[in-house]
Amino acid sequence: MPIEPVIIQEIETALSPIDCLKLFEDEPYPFFLDSGMDRQKLGRYSFLGSDPFLVLRSKADRIQIIEMGLVKEFRGNPFLVLKELLNKFKIEGLETHLPFTCGAVGYFAYDLCGHLEDLPSRVSDDISIPDLYISFYDTSIIFDHLRGKVFIAFEVIQGILHHMLCNNNT
Repeated sequence: MPIEPVIIQEIETALSPIDCLKLFEDEPYPFFLDSGMDRQKLGRYSFLGSDPFLVLRSKADRIQIIEMGLVKEFRGNPFLVLKELLNKFKIEGLETHLPFTCGAVGYFAYDLCGHLEDLPSRVSDDISIPDLYISFYDTSIIFDHLRGKVFIAFEVIQGILHHMLCNNNT
């Protein structure tokens, strides 16, 4: 019997998404995706998680990957590195009604445009934040506001490796 790529389990909780988020406030790299939209339409789901197995960030052509506490730094095109990572950690064969279970969460800043076309830079970097910041998560909590259900999703292979290695490093 093949291993399921992601285990999705319905859980019972009286916690709201905000209450759940408070549980993650001291964890590394927490995320909270929520919408103020109509719960019947685009605001149906909230997603939470923390402790990614990999973090990718870049500033100009300087790229940093953090994985299992190890930091790798090099120069390159962050879009190409992201494409490679998305292919490497692609979840195949997952059938679910949920629009997101595990995977990449982050942001792309406007300054990444320099990797797509040759534009002059007329501004100074006054806030010094990464141009790209993407974290890869093997576990998430999903609130389905329309159905009033809460799920936990766990990406099996990457999740097991992540937790085994983290426990061996402590």
